[in-house]
Amino acid sequence: MTDKKSFVAEQLQANPEINQLELSRKVRETYGKGLSFVHVRQLRDAWGKGSFDRVWQELFGLEEEAEQSEPPARQKKSRGDRRRKTQLRGRRDLDRDKIVMRDFSNHLVVYRTHDGSMHSQAFKSRDRAERMVNELLSEGVPANEIGYFKRNEIQAKVVL
Repeated sequence: MTDKKSFVAEQLQANPEINQLELSRKVRETYGKGLSFVHVRQLRDAWGKGSFDRVWQELFGLEEEAEQSEPPARQKKSRGDRRRKTQLRGRRDLDRDKIVMRDFSNHLVVYRTHDGSMHSQAFKSRDRAERMVNELLSEGVPANEIGYFKRNEIQAKVVL
């Protein structure tokens, strides 16, 4: 039994017809927070019927569990997980509009999301790239914020 619950039970045992205001004030003086008149009346009626424990659990069970459980310890993120690697920080918008390419696939779709950040997706087939563009359009990304690029290979000779 919790302290507050046992205190209220003792008060009701000493005087089953205790005034709602009086009981609420005693609880507030002892614990810093009183009980509402509705709760006092329900507890007083339940004490007379012998169902005090059940009614207390219904009224305050979740609050007690929340007080007893400790908040989860905040885990510190490792240095690399604090921000996305592709998100570039800078003072100018030009610095944020840079695209990081991980591989040189034949098809590249570049788009800007609603929050203003740039994203890129590389594909090996044209069908997949077009599917991505259609998905972006259906999600509400404006057409002028989407770019599609196809890689053109250039024949070059290296002379040493």
